[in-house]
Amino acid sequence: MIKKSFRELSKSGQHVDQGKVNVTVNGQPIPDRLVKKAEKLAGTIQPGDYWYDSKAGFWGMMGGPCRGIIPPFIEEFNYPMPEKCADGNTNVFVNGRELHQRDLDLLVSRGLPTDADRSYIIDISGKVFDEESGLELEGLGKLAPTVERKKHGFGMKPPRTTVV
Repeated sequence: MIKKSFRELSKSGQHVDQGKVNVTVNGQPIPDRLVKKAEKLAGTIQPGDYWYDSKAGFWGMMGGPCRGIIPPFIEEFNYPMPEKCADGNTNVFVNGRELHQRDLDLLVSRGLPTDADRSYIIDISGKVFDEESGLELEGLGKLAPTVERKKHGFGMKPPRTTVV
């Protein structure tokens, strides 16, 4: 039996096992080794099917509202966010995601305009831009000051389920 190094297997074009997958982000399976790497910025990531907004750091379970904020631009999670990932029906979009009513209510309470049929770009600092015109609008205030200051998040985990 001949052992080949990882580099030799990669060069030879043979399939190299990417590792076990317990996490998906924006519909993409993330191998455990990349989850471990992402955890240095995001915090502990429990198995689940997540959406992630790489511009602002918002995240949630696929089909649900935002559950938290982790640092933006985590390389291992840099996949396009599906427009309907949060099961939104508000016709208001932030960074390409149609907002769930709960998310819209929260952002409006912080100063997001209430106009329907609008698209915005929001970053973790709370800056808001009209996506169509590019104009900066009134900001929302710092969205996650502790995450910004500490340069890491507090993890991603599914909600607790209630057994009846």
